[in-house]
Amino acid sequence: MLSQTIAEFLFYAKTHLSLSPLDAIYCQNLLLKRFGLQQPYEGEVDEKAIASETLPDRYVEAFSQYFMEKEGMDANEAERECVWLFGLVSPRPSEVSREFEKNRAVSPDLALDELYRLSIANYYVQKSKIDKNIVFNASFSDGPDLEISINLSKPEKNNKDIAKLVHAKASGYPACALCKENLGFEGDARRPARENIRIVPLKLDEEDWYLQYSPYGYYYEHCILLFDHHVPMEMNRRILSKLLSFLDQFPGFFIGSNSDLPIVGGSILNHEHFQGGRHEMPLFKAKALREIPCPHFPHCKLEEIDFYNTVLRIASASHDELLDLAETIMTAWRHYDDPACSILSSDEAGQHSTVTPLAKKVDGVYQMYLILRNNRCDETYPDGIFHAHPEYAHIKHEGIGLIEAAGLFILPARLVRQSKEAEEASAKHWSMEEAVSHYPDLDIFSDMIEKLNQGMTTKQYLASVCRGILNNVAVFKKDEEGKAGLSRFLGKVNL
Repeated sequence: MLSQTIAEFLFYAKTHLSLSPLDAIYCQNLLLKRFGLQQPYEGEVDEKAIASETLPDRYVEAFSQYFMEKEGMDANEAERECVWLFGLVSPRPSEVSREFEKNRAVSPDLALDELYRLSIANYYVQKSKIDKNIVFNASFSDGPDLEISINLSKPEKNNKDIAKLVHAKASGYPACALCKENLGFEGDARRPARENIRIVPLKLDEEDWYLQYSPYGYYYEHCILLFDHHVPMEMNRRILSKLLSFLDQFPGFFIGSNSDLPIVGGSILNHEHFQGGRHEMPLFKAKALREIPCPHFPHCKLEEIDFYNTVLRIASASHDELLDLAETIMTAWRHYDDPACSILSSDEAGQHSTVTPLAKKVDGVYQMYLILRNNRCDETYPDGIFHAHPEYAHIKHEGIGLIEAAGLFILPARLVRQSKEAEEASAKHWSMEEAVSHYPDLDIFSDMIEKLNQGMTTKQYLASVCRGILNNVAVFKKDEEGKAGLSRFLGKVNL
């Protein structure tokens, strides 16, 4: 019964979203109007059962079913309408910010945890969908572990949505999916609804930034820090300092930035932002290969990390000296050329070399990881010399941003189906011609089928590909030539 569901929804909002009784009356009347009802439910609701709920799924399911059956919406349209409903009963952004600061005065962890709890309860972080992601660890006998996730939570556009784009009016508002102007945004054919998003303001080195959680959380408490202004990403001392400023306020999180160049910079380069969370990235678990002397920076410890791509780690209790060393390395790298290793810092196409930085705090000591990156392309590798090479494109062709560069791979949902098809082809000993006749996608999965035929499991195959991609990303390979190349570079840095 719709009126009963609305009554239960309102009690859920009172209990889990801090909806006040006065606001509940207001919301009740708006909900009655939305659903064309004349009066509210007059019966009792099971308050104890609702109070014990931790997820909003029951209400999403009930309202979505109503919208599709009674109003003829498709699943995506119903989803957007549910987002509006949760936005209506969620606390106003100003209330969320006040509560965040109140909790922060008690404990930074409490403030973040409560914002995360709210983001789940109001259907912004869709935990039930995230929990369906296929996640596993990949171990290797001769290298550090990686983490792999086949992401099922991020929705894919269907043909109907794509058709809508043809007739959708272009709009420059909000300027991008990260801008603070997404607060309460209705969404359209191009961009998701954001009526239920809640962000909180922060100061990073006296600049105005905002913190929100990611709706498609790739790891625990996956958060996004976004700059107040819609400006392109850049990589310099100012950005590195912002990372440390965040750690000073929230030492229980890691924080990192994508690079500032295409191919190596993730998917959004037009708005300055960071990503963080309460997660131990595989990179952070990797051992040091060697300590690198840096006599000009006596309060810093510089190490080469035993990882698949090229990573340097700086550890220091000194905020300023760590930044000095990080800036020195970054500046040297941005202007360093080594044709023997296919490294050119810049050419007529523009700047090629930059870094992907990640930072955390351990026992009061800053740790900053600098991943050396280069986005050069050539005739052999038109998508990037230090990018996933063509033999891996069937598994992963998107740019390798900070999350994957740190060892956590996010693979597309299509692989669930495609892997099952490849497994079937292997089990039935089909020729490739037979396999493609059954499943056309398998024309690019011959290598996977061959490996399965040799006894490799699907997870082992995906792990080998992800490892191979990180090897591609490495600007200095782990062979003798690469080791010599890294030593040449470090010899040019005024350490």
